[in-house]
Amino acid sequence: MSQFLTLLIQIIPLALGAAISPTALMGIILLLSISKRPKLQGFGYYFGAIILILIVIILGTILSAGVNSTSPKSTPMLAGIDIVLGILLLLLGIKRIFQSKTVHKQRFQGIGKKSSNLKIFMEGLSFGFGMFLINFSTTIIILEATKEIAVSLVDPMGKLIIIIILMFITLIVCEIPLGLYFLFPEKANNILSKVNKWMQKNGHYLMGAVLVVIGIYILCMGLVKLGII
Repeated sequence: MSQFLTLLIQIIPLALGAAISPTALMGIILLLSISKRPKLQGFGYYFGAIILILIVIILGTILSAGVNSTSPKSTPMLAGIDIVLGILLLLLGIKRIFQSKTVHKQRFQGIGKKSSNLKIFMEGLSFGFGMFLINFSTTIIILEATKEIAVSLVDPMGKLIIIIILMFITLIVCEIPLGLYFLFPEKANNILSKVNKWMQKNGHYLMGAVLVVIGIYILCMGLVKLGII
């Protein structure tokens, strides 16, 4: 199996874990349901999320810059990072499962119809950036995925393709609601409102379970690199 496919198979589970974000999903559903310019602000929200994820990817790449890429699997520092991130995600997942269900209290107030398109777009962008900024679990998973990409032996073009795939999968939480709104504008609010209600009641269980699974996965990766398992 080529190094590209090996890395891709390793990254996809992390991307799927990062994509399950009740906070980010409820944020874009809220925006689309009450905004006076939902399509424009929806794209603003999407680009805000892209900016935040790009910042995390750049940060992860910088943090991995000093690692010897010729033997990434045997580097104790990489294994230590995996173990720390895995334990952190595991603890966050357990906390999320047992915490009482909470409805996100932040409310997007919308913007007047007479506001400029740029102002409307920028408000959506800042809202999307903020919602992903407070979603620490997604940030941790993206950092782990970026580390694995940065130290791999895949050529730069292959790494770029995998980063694009990572971002695309992670942002499904935005892409699906936006797609529904554009394809089925009349039914979108009804569909998304039902999803929103379900996520408010059960999202912490879903997110907690995903974090536990991803945490164990990353922890095992670190233990394998150390030769413990």
